Amino acid sequence: MVIAITFERRASTRLSSWLKKVRDTDQRSGWMLPHVFDELRHYWNTDKFKAMSEQAKKARDSLKCVSLHTEGAKTVGTITREMGKKMGHTPIEPEVFKRTHVKKKENESNSDVWVEERAKRTFNEFHQKSGRGGTHKGKVYGRDSRNDVRRLQSGLQGVGSSRQAEALDGVQIAAMSAQIHNLHRHLQSRSGEE
Repeated sequence: MVIAITFERRASTRLSSWLKKVRDTDQRSGWMLPHVFDELRHYWNTDKFKAMSEQAKKARDSLKCVSLHTEGAKTVGTITREMGKKMGHTPIEPEVFKRTHVKKKENESNSDVWVEERAKRTFNEFHQKSGRGGTHKGKVYGRDSRNDVRRLQSGLQGVGSSRQAEALDGVQIAAMSAQIHNLHRHLQSRSGEE
């Protein structure tokens, strides 16, 4: 049963691809009989087919329920883990969103090119809310976020290595520790309010 379903799905996809190529080039392929090609050309020129084709094109192009991104079939969890390994800390949501919705730069001095205007708008709205201390789904944006606390904590972990010791001096460590303390205190006071 699974083999039959898989074959049918793959054969259907392949046949659709072949027929689209024939329709786009308007040339009969060797595997297609001449009378079948003539019948298909006639059908492709009907108003019924053109209407269906236009409706399908609009559905594919619709951005109402789809968010374009740059990472293909990878899940957000996989992307977050990869970023964490590369960055040395757990990335916060805006970092992940920006990574997945900004096109790769050829030159670091180039400005960001968003995959779609809606992604740019969403990112900017997120930052506006974070400046006001807005919340979403029980999470506090910006400096009050639990992710920020985790991120700052991860910046202090493993400071014993020489490379990290060079990167972080005592002043930075003291500032980060104070910020972590303030964030913890703020989160605890918010938890008491709930």
